[in-house]
Formats: sequence, C-alpha cells, structure tokens
Amino acid sequence: MCSKTSNEKEEKLKKEYLQVFYLLVFFTYFFFAIISNYFQHYEYVFSDVNNKKKYEIFSDIRTFYGYIDLENDMYEEGQLADFRIKEVYEDKNNFIGCDFEYNYETNKKEERYYIVIDKNKASMKIFSEKEFKEKYNISDDKFINIYTFLKKKGTKIGRYR
Repeated sequence: MCSKTSNEKEEKLKKEYLQVFYLLVFFTYFFFAIISNYFQHYEYVFSDVNNKKKYEIFSDIRTFYGYIDLENDMYEEGQLADFRIKEVYEDKNNFIGCDFEYNYETNKKEERYYIVIDKNKASMKIFSEKEFKEKYNISDDKFINIYTFLKKKGTKIGRYR
C-alpha cells in the first residue's frame, strides 16, 4: 500500500513539472515572438537604369511608414534627411512615394506630397499635389500602402534604424 501512494505522488509531481515546463516554453516563445517582430524591419533597395545611384527605402515598424534618404541638396540644415512615405507606386521608369496627413473628422487625405525618383535620369524631386497632378497622370488608386509594398518586394532585416 505504501508503494501505491508513492507512485501516485511521483505521477502527480511529474504532471506538475510538465505543466511548469509547458508554461515556461509558452512564455519563452511569446516573449521572443514579440521581440523578433519589434526588431524586424523591411528595406527595399533599387538603382537607376545605369546603376549610378542606389536608393534605399526602409521601414519603421512602430509607425508603419517607409522612409527614403534625401539627396544632400534637397534639405536644409537642421531638417530631417528622410522623406516619409505612406503610399507608393512603382513602374519601370519611376518610383513614387506619397506622404499625406489624414483628417479623421472628414475621412479624407489632406495635402499630399510626392517624391519622384526617375530611374532613367537618376534624379529625385519632391512635388506638391498640384504640381504632381499636372506633370504625372497617375491616379491615387494605383498607389498601395508602403508596408504592403515592402512586405512584397522588400528584404526583411533584423536591425532597428
């Protein structure tokens, strides 16, 4: 009779250890999944037709925006050297990024700015919405969310920028 209770105690102890082990594995997995998603970002690198210049689009996971480094003559001292991109359009001749503010009261995108990288001329220019619409005949429906674009065409990187 004594051996039966001893076996029952051993079985109960094994079950408790197994439950603690499963709990430990779950929390470890959960913790590392959150950490790895926080530090993994996307980048998309492309160049002009003649490979004179390379352009890099990189993501910011906390805001779900993309950024591109501006050329040296495109910003003033003290100004940020990045252009924020929320939507993007790309074809064989151009890469176009769009930044805008969203008015939640009217549910409309307000005051858009576009950065156009001409892959044939290796040039980068920023346009207001009016200037862009006059020069390019690209509807807003052709633009996609930058994070969707980076997930499709970009490379996942494990560093924070």
